[in-house]
Amino acid sequence: MPSGTQNTVRRSQQNPRRHRKRRRRGPLIRFRFGMLCFIWLASLIVCFGLYMYHRNVHPERDVFVSKAVAETSSALDSVAPVDSAPEESSFAENVNSTASDESSAEESSQAVIEAKINPVPDGQTPQPASYLEKCAFVGDMLVDRLYESGLLQKKNSYSSETLTLDNYRTEYIRLQDGTTIRILSAVARAKCPIYLMFGTESLVNGRKPDQMTAQFSEMLNSVVAGAPAAQVYVLSIPPVTAAAEKLKKGAVLNSDIDLYNSNLLELCNQANVYFVDTNTALKNSSGKLDPAYAEQDGIHLNKDAGELLLNYVLAHVPNA
Repeated sequence: MPSGTQNTVRRSQQNPRRHRKRRRRGPLIRFRFGMLCFIWLASLIVCFGLYMYHRNVHPERDVFVSKAVAETSSALDSVAPVDSAPEESSFAENVNSTASDESSAEESSQAVIEAKINPVPDGQTPQPASYLEKCAFVGDMLVDRLYESGLLQKKNSYSSETLTLDNYRTEYIRLQDGTTIRILSAVARAKCPIYLMFGTESLVNGRKPDQMTAQFSEMLNSVVAGAPAAQVYVLSIPPVTAAAEKLKKGAVLNSDIDLYNSNLLELCNQANVYFVDTNTALKNSSGKLDPAYAEQDGIHLNKDAGELLLNYVLAHVPNA
C-alpha cells in the first residue's frame, strides 16, 4: 500500500480518538462550592475593612454617625432649660441687656468677659434637681459612675469607662438609643449647659498635669467652637484618699490634682467659661478625700460622694 494511503488511514483511525478525547474534556474553569464561599468571605472582609477605615478616618462621611449627630443635637436641644428657669438665658445675654444701646460690640464683649467670676462663687440660688436633666455631663469614668449610681440619666451622661484625655477624639461612647458616637460629634451644636470633667483616669495612667492641661485645652476649645450656643462649665477633678497616694500601682497624688485643677482654672478664664470647684467641696480637713466618700481604690467616688458633688453643682449655677 502506498505510503500516502497508509498515512490517510492512520489519520482516519486517530480522528475518532481525538473526538472522543475532546468530548471527555470538561469546562475550562470549574467553580467549586468551597471556592465560592472563599470569594464571598474575602469580599465581606474587604468591605468591612474599608468601612471601618472610613469610619475612623472620615467619620463625618459615615451615614450612621451623621444620623446620630443630628439625633443627638435634637435631643440636647430638647433638654435645654425651660423659660421659667433662671439659668435659661445665658449670663452674657443678661449683661448685654443692661448695657446702653450706644455701647459698641467690643465693649459688650469685654463686659461679658469681666462678668464671669471663677471659680463660680458661693451664694448662688440652688437649682432644683430637675436642672440636671437639662444638662450634658461629659467625662471619663467619674462621670460614668454618676450614671451607674443612678444619679444621672443616660441621656444626660456622655461618658465611658475607657474614655480619657488621650483617646477622646477616637473613642466611641454609647448613647441612650444604642448608637455609638464620638464625644465631639455628640455635643456638636448643643444648646444646653455642658459640664466637662476629665483628668482622674489620665493621672491613674501616669500622665503629668502639664501634659493633661494641654490635652484638656485642645478639647475645651473644640467643645466651645462646636457648641457656641451652649454654656460650658468645667468641673475640677476630686481629691483622692491618703491611701490612694501610697498605692504601689496607679497611685495618684493630691498635689498633682491641685496643680491640674489650678491649670484648669486658668484655662477657663482664658476661654471665658465657668469653673466649678467641686474639688474643694470633697476635701476633708487634711486636704484629701475622706475614705467614707471613696470606693475601695480610694480614687473613685461612691454614691454619697456623687450626691455631694452634684449638690455642689446645683448650688453653683450663676444666676441671672
